[in-house]
Amino acid sequence: MTKSRLSALLALAMAASPLASAEPTTSPLPGQLPERVAPSKHCMDTRAVREMNQVSDTSVSLRAADLSTWRVTFKENCPGVTYAANPRIVGDDSWVCGTGKERVLLDDSECGIASVQRITPREFAVEARQADRAKLPMLAAVNVKEEKRTLRGSPSYCFDTRNVRGYGDDIKGFVVQTNAKRSGGHSKYVVEVGANCRSIVRSPEIQFRSGFGTSMICGNPGDVVVVNDPVNYPPFAEDYFLDRNEGLRKADIGVGDRCDVLAVYPAG
Repeated sequence: MTKSRLSALLALAMAASPLASAEPTTSPLPGQLPERVAPSKHCMDTRAVREMNQVSDTSVSLRAADLSTWRVTFKENCPGVTYAANPRIVGDDSWVCGTGKERVLLDDSECGIASVQRITPREFAVEARQADRAKLPMLAAVNVKEEKRTLRGSPSYCFDTRNVRGYGDDIKGFVVQTNAKRSGGHSKYVVEVGANCRSIVRSPEIQFRSGFGTSMICGNPGDVVVVNDPVNYPPFAEDYFLDRNEGLRKADIGVGDRCDVLAVYPAG
């Protein structure tokens, strides 16, 4: 996460509630804020916003303290919200319901809010990924003498294989269980795979491999799931595989089909 986005998030969290203190440096985890009754089910609680992204001048996507995901659309173009030093969302008792009276206050301007709507974790992950990529600096051509793999990803659209505890299938699709404390508060991630991966659910062991040679799986080019089939494939060198019941372990086992990872996002 860039410094500018972190500053914007902290400012939002502090401004949204009159009881906010200047001392905390992170937003409260779900369950730490007292429960409130929303004016309607279409209203977003803007206290302690955990994450904000902007990929369009007309809207921002937000993750609330309870990990719900939303899109706030402006009445007119409002660029640079995440770069503002002190952005504030103004609404009745910190609720944003799209009444037409709410607004975002920036350093020297303000933007009226036209509407607010819930979005899926997948939609939020896509925008978070686009926002991070848009902030990558464009460098002049250089001569590369040594290859270094330094790509990192956000918990909004990536999980670290070192924090995976198990995998399986549920109503949301193929999911992996992670350590929530090390994954931005997310305990499950949906992993969308290509049509070549029908055997993934019944496989006793799988392995994730990043196309960038890191421990992060984000749906980047080259990210795959390797399905183990010890019966039909010869032994392979020692490697790390995820056992359905035992978690991550090391063993001499066979390597089977490779399944493309198309997208990753919190299960919600």
